[in-house]
Amino acid sequence: MTTVRGMGTLAAKYWWVLLVRGILLVVLGILMFAWPQATLLVFVVLFAAYLFVDGIMNIYEGFSERKAGRPSGWSFFSGALAIAFGIAVLAWPRGVATVFVYIIAFWAILAAITGIAAGFRLRKTPGSGWGWFMAWGILAGLFGIMLLVNPGTGILSLLWLVAIWAIISGIVFIVASFFVRKVGNDIVNAPAV
Repeated sequence: MTTVRGMGTLAAKYWWVLLVRGILLVVLGILMFAWPQATLLVFVVLFAAYLFVDGIMNIYEGFSERKAGRPSGWSFFSGALAIAFGIAVLAWPRGVATVFVYIIAFWAILAAITGIAAGFRLRKTPGSGWGWFMAWGILAGLFGIMLLVNPGTGILSLLWLVAIWAIISGIVFIVASFFVRKVGNDIVNAPAV
């Protein structure tokens, strides 16, 4: 049942999985904005809950894919990984947050070195935009150093960024779910050729 009609049937039947994931993401983002003072604990609990639900939804999707005769390994793997990461986040909340901030800090510093080096290499090429590379590199470097010097502020900033990401991603999932439902229904209701 890997035909277009079979995929349409799956889309028409399971469109709500995207909708649920989108709603959960929007709620996660809003709750993170609503409780700014309880930063890490609220983030850890809500984020772990999202990871558990998302992992379960991915595993459910894997069973649906397997039932339809499609490859399902990635859905099972990403579901199990989300659940495992949710457990790690609950077990070591401060450690996970601090490691995450340091990874981003080091990434930003490496990006800064790359951006500044690209700016210097392109400096003699007319119209290359070398100044933009330099500016980006300097900003990335300052961001990375700020995170290394004050990881607590970095964690709060990251919480706000994750909240914004969650809301935007949730809205995209919600809108996409209705498109998936419509396309699935159109395929299922189309006359057989």
